[in-house]
Amino acid sequence: MTSKTVRPLLSTIKSGRLPYVHDSRTFHLSDYLSQEDTVKIPKKYNWGKKIPSDKWSSFGNLKINNCTCAAAGHLIMSWTANIGRLRKPTTKGIVEAYTDITGFNPKSDGIGKPVEAIKALKYWRKHGIDDRKIISFAKLDFKNRDQLKQAIYFYGGCYVGLNLPKSAEKQYNESKKWTVSRTGTKGAGEPGSWIGHALLITGYTKKELTAISWGKEIILSLDFWETYVDESYAIFSADFIRDKQTPTKISVEVLKKDIEKLQNKKAGMKT
Repeated sequence: MTSKTVRPLLSTIKSGRLPYVHDSRTFHLSDYLSQEDTVKIPKKYNWGKKIPSDKWSSFGNLKINNCTCAAAGHLIMSWTANIGRLRKPTTKGIVEAYTDITGFNPKSDGIGKPVEAIKALKYWRKHGIDDRKIISFAKLDFKNRDQLKQAIYFYGGCYVGLNLPKSAEKQYNESKKWTVSRTGTKGAGEPGSWIGHALLITGYTKKELTAISWGKEIILSLDFWETYVDESYAIFSADFIRDKQTPTKISVEVLKKDIEKLQNKKAGMKT
């Protein structure tokens, strides 16, 4: 008897990410793109190709809707795999971070609370997720496709928040590919009519993006990202550094100096 492939019960999924909240203290990627502007990025690239499809994990996201922290776990995997030593966070470590951020109780709460992506990113920077801290993070200009591809290529992936339409649930189950529906942003295509979601984008081509969500690889059209994106971030991490530079030859010393300049510029603001 042939066994059937078990698919995630997405009908039980709730919003894990609250809508974007503006914070004037957030760095902007355009302030970093100085050294990087001199580097020509390839027409297509995918940092996730070094990780077998069955090695990704949902990190508990299918049960408690902790996508904001699960996406961080996937980024840690992407970074470490591409500097020669894959480190897969534990589900326990991801859930513990989510618990600290939201007050979720794994013993009594069946489903967790949605949380702002920026709150998860600040926690990651200050306290670490699964014992891994990040150096900093920077917001991309809204719907800027060039910046999106730069962020993916230069920093090992892009952390993205989407207002997913109901049509995305059916597409995920049937094709693992998200595209703008024929109805556009009306009806089942209305932004946020399904859930608010955070995920990692690992790669890009001319018209498509490769992402990791609920422990599986999914393809997004660039039009879909542009239609439903709410926020996108480049994350700077020591886990993406080897021999004092990133795999794309960005010097860590230049990166740190850029961050210091921005920190000094905003010295009067609390983070």
